[in-house]
Amino acid sequence: MLRTGSFAHGAFSARIRASGVKAPRVGENLAWAAGTLSQARGIVNLWLASPEHRANLLRPGYQTVGVGARKGRFEGVSGVLVVTTDFAGR
Repeated sequence: MLRTGSFAHGAFSARIRASGVKAPRVGENLAWAAGTLSQARGIVNLWLASPEHRANLLRPGYQTVGVGARKGRFEGVSGVLVVTTDFAGR
């Protein structure tokens, strides 16, 4: 996302399944932030404040979680952290 300057889920289900995940249910949370909000606590608090993202974080059926994070320049701001978290399970 940093390389392309985009911020979107796209076809995340197809992408997750192409990596070999066979779980019946998948989900994804995305975030980007700078400064103190880019710390883990800030990102998680942003997700917890959103009903859809909160549901992914707290879903008891998710058994597998993958996290990717990268710092760079995004939307004209330096030092931005972009985080993708993918979930899989039932």
